[in-house]
Amino acid sequence: MDSFHREMSAVVARPNTAKSAELQIIIWFLEAGWELLTPVADRGSDMVVRHPQTGQLLAIQVKHKQRESLNEGLLQNDWRGVQPPFDYLIFFIPEKQRLLIIPSGKLKKTGKQFTFFAVDSEGYSRGPVRPLFAPYHLDLLPLRIEERAIAFATFFADIHAARESINNT
Repeated sequence: MDSFHREMSAVVARPNTAKSAELQIIIWFLEAGWELLTPVADRGSDMVVRHPQTGQLLAIQVKHKQRESLNEGLLQNDWRGVQPPFDYLIFFIPEKQRLLIIPSGKLKKTGKQFTFFAVDSEGYSRGPVRPLFAPYHLDLLPLRIEERAIAFATFFADIHAARESINNT
């Protein structure tokens, strides 16, 4: 083997975990029959979905737990004091198949970061979901793989319906 191939074989390719998380969310939407659009320019949302019943276009930002991080539930607040440029944040923990689908209006705070999960005895945010975010939490791990897309899309639609009913009152 020449030196080029030896060097290339020594390089370990690591998956882009951000794209992997987005791809999983995309797959679930598509498997559940939702229409999906991807923005050409990144203006703060990763994708746009068309709600299958209402036809509404909904902008989505996907964030995920950093690989090998012991803090599962921390997210930097990039929207301090301003309305986020998307309708929903999906915060996904791939290793545990749990996620949060949070309407953007619930992300208005001035602090530097969000803590979605309780701090455990070792001081890491990886415990149960905090009560403030409990209505937006979905645990897909107990489900069979083939059931997850429908469960995810149904939960997303329920979160959206709840947000719309609050906005219309």
